[in-house]
Amino acid sequence: MTLCKSFPPAAVLAPALIGAAAVLFSGSSTNSTTSYAAGPAGLLSFGYALGNGFRFELEPGYRYNDVDTINGGSAGGRTQIFTGMVNALYDFDIPPIFGLPVTPHIGAGAGWAHLWNRSSPHNGLTVTGQDDRPAFQAIAGAEYSLSPALKLGLDYRYLVANDASFRTSAGAPSNAGDFNDHAIMLTLRYSFGTMEKPGAQPAVFTPTPPPPAPTPQASVPPPAYTVYFNFDRSDIEASAQPILERAAGDAKNGKVTRIAVTGYTDLAGSAEYNQRLSERRAAAVRAALVKLGVPDDEIATVGRGKNDPIVKTADGVREPRNRRVEIVLQTPGS
Repeated sequence: MTLCKSFPPAAVLAPALIGAAAVLFSGSSTNSTTSYAAGPAGLLSFGYALGNGFRFELEPGYRYNDVDTINGGSAGGRTQIFTGMVNALYDFDIPPIFGLPVTPHIGAGAGWAHLWNRSSPHNGLTVTGQDDRPAFQAIAGAEYSLSPALKLGLDYRYLVANDASFRTSAGAPSNAGDFNDHAIMLTLRYSFGTMEKPGAQPAVFTPTPPPPAPTPQASVPPPAYTVYFNFDRSDIEASAQPILERAAGDAKNGKVTRIAVTGYTDLAGSAEYNQRLSERRAAAVRAALVKLGVPDDEIATVGRGKNDPIVKTADGVREPRNRRVEIVLQTPGS
């Protein structure tokens, strides 16, 4: 299983079903092609996410495969691979897929592999031994958010360990081509320190206060609504639906001249990344309002990025109350 760490630390657990490609043995009369059956694997990853889509992992792993055939004929034996990898991954912030909070990712890794092999018959000989080789892998997958901290995922990993060397039962050297390993992995990732949205503030509605006195110069603040977001996300959670429905209903029933939708982020990550994230959040709220029947041409969206935080924090701090979109219904005289 895989264990990963994100901003702050996280852990991922992943069991897998592995299939190894054919390997070409050569030298000392062992010229042959060996194929391996699918087998189990386990990974445990620890990492750190930067808050801008990138995360990094340290990943120890183990893979096991039985020999399937040698030169197309029945054969016996097995191979085991112990790995230590350093991975870099990128999580794509996209709108929900079919309404589900799914995050695809890609990545790559480099490191070390310790291979142990025993296989026969190679022209009557048994090839056996151990070797340490450089290893590389490509990663692609997607994760489903069970909660802001816990994610269930499905990964594909392609691992290559280069040019291992073993010995035959006669004591002579035998060289193996690249060991190619294909893995389909079910992952479970937990991000330590991830803060849930504050329970008292899932969404805020500020009704229009009555004028204190009939003063012609009095200014009445326009109705305002606030929708909060999970860290580094722009998809709208189900808990925000009531406030969106209220805002849409008030917009359609009132004398609204303009609807201002403004997106914000917390102070974790770069200004450029957070600017784009705030714009995506505002666009997501706009799309939700249009879906609820608000005319699109009445809505104006803008992203403010890390500017104007509700809660003042140091740069780099994740503050749930700053990850928001404010909806303001502007009426005549407001």
